[in-house]
Amino acid sequence: MHPSWIAGMESLNAYGDWVSSFVLPIAFQWIEENKPAVYASVPEDLTDDVGVVIAAAFRLVKELPAYKDGMEKRTTYEAEIASGTFDPSKTNPVWTGLVKKIRTDTEQAFAEQASLLGDVQE
Repeated sequence: MHPSWIAGMESLNAYGDWVSSFVLPIAFQWIEENKPAVYASVPEDLTDDVGVVIAAAFRLVKELPAYKDGMEKRTTYEAEIASGTFDPSKTNPVWTGLVKKIRTDTEQAFAEQASLLGDVQE
């Protein structure tokens, strides 16, 4: 097993756990607060199908001003990325710091073993 593969699988699992522990409870709370509107389009025999309920909620969210505003900001963001004018310095600084540290530590760990493994980072 390659260490990068193992780290990748562990990271994907950690991300899935984070979504389940933090993101989905927020979504479920919003659904509960908007239950009549969400469930209006859910067939009665599928009210316990999480995927169907989330999809119904998402159809409603897509009509909300905050979502539409976010989509407009996405267009601006993509244009700035394409033109090279986007400044990422204030975007997700905690997550960005974690990624930089993980990448640096991974590169260092492989570099320490380069005499035995070769340059496996290429």
